[in-house]
Amino acid sequence: MGVYFSAQQRLAADPRYGRWRQDVATLLGLADRCLERGRVDAALRWFDKALRVSYDPSLHQAGRSPLAADPAEFLLPLRESATGTLMLGRTVPFSSAPSRPAPRDRRGGEPLRLLVIAQENWTFVRPLIDALRATGRFEVRELDVEDLPEGGFPDRDRIIRGRYDLVTSGRRMPTPPALAESYDWADVALVEWSHHVLTWITLLDRAPRALMSRVHRFEAFTPFTLLHDHARIDRMLYVSPPVWNMLTVIAPDFADIQAEHVGNLLARGLETPPREDHDPRLLVQVGWVREVKDVLFTIEVLERLRRHDDAYRLRLVGPRLPDSASRDTPYQRLVRERLEQLGPGPVEQLGARADVPALLAESGMIVSSSRHEGTHESVMEALAVGCPAVIRDWPDTVPYGGAASLYDPDWVVPDVDGAVQRILELRDPEVYAAASRLSREFAFAQRDPSVVTAGYERALQPPPRIS
Repeated sequence: MGVYFSAQQRLAADPRYGRWRQDVATLLGLADRCLERGRVDAALRWFDKALRVSYDPSLHQAGRSPLAADPAEFLLPLRESATGTLMLGRTVPFSSAPSRPAPRDRRGGEPLRLLVIAQENWTFVRPLIDALRATGRFEVRELDVEDLPEGGFPDRDRIIRGRYDLVTSGRRMPTPPALAESYDWADVALVEWSHHVLTWITLLDRAPRALMSRVHRFEAFTPFTLLHDHARIDRMLYVSPPVWNMLTVIAPDFADIQAEHVGNLLARGLETPPREDHDPRLLVQVGWVREVKDVLFTIEVLERLRRHDDAYRLRLVGPRLPDSASRDTPYQRLVRERLEQLGPGPVEQLGARADVPALLAESGMIVSSSRHEGTHESVMEALAVGCPAVIRDWPDTVPYGGAASLYDPDWVVPDVDGAVQRILELRDPEVYAAASRLSREFAFAQRDPSVVTAGYERALQPPPRIS
């Protein structure tokens, strides 16, 4: 336990803590010794602690994620341990397939019955639910697993034990009656967020007529993508091509699932009219304090631009550095030092704001400097108000298609030099006006609510075998 808690504390203090792999090896060794002695629950607890250290957010939100950099190397110790071989490598017995309700005859254009399942976080799917209901072609029920009667939704330990039971004996977890009743009603069940909730759903002894799930970026950096019974999933809906491509490398069973690229309904920006008075020398970055956002890249771009013209400025929108420098991570100390060197004039720190679309509408360009993103919604919000983008080719996503799989390749740059060049090219008023117009056209082509909703209407149709 000392190894486990020490690893967590050291990673929180410094994401570059170098002994985390040795700590994982120690925890896996404990798991395997317990498994050898027949102490299954103890083995699974130690294995889960090895997973928790391996997938500690500090490792994957700072610098280069070891999982994104080399999934095979990252996962090798987990897969090669005796416990991991059982949990991650054993094929689920075919005879253990769960029962499904009989196909339902939809007559005369009857609305599709959609059951949406989530755990507390409905932020991104709520606008979609509202849009689907508004078409009149969907009847939607919502099920939050936290609202199931006590004992209905299991904790993490029980889910992991459920995976063990399934791969070793074919025994599935019991389906809560309230969930089984919803399955009997629904044509399609959609799980929002493909993490532990989806793992649990795929381990149950009952299944819906069609099971689909929507995956964002977050889930790729959790171990649960390895623990699903992937054969139970009929279709995956992904919002980010590079994230999906990475997932098919991390968990190759995903590649056997039918997958559809869908978008998010843009929360803001489309309703904000573009302005004619963008300041082309005012850069903006939304979200910057976490290391994965790598604002040092943007600061370097700004310093280089100011050698050409000291009118270039930068606005930083979003949570600030800690009030006290004593609470800074090593990375935040570097950021603080660079900002102090620049002084208050060139960089304006605005903090969290409710008027982001208006701020974007008066800015010259938005900078996306992140090491990894799923879609980077603030970029699309900027494009919607006619603010062009300079998008670093998010380094951790490059092997999986990179930012150009989502945005116009002409807006994607490989490095600081490329960013500076793109920004300087837009100094010409006519060039800038054309770029602003193209930005808004792109955002509407990709995220107009009617376009996004139509994409989901197609993606949510049941596969032919169970329609």
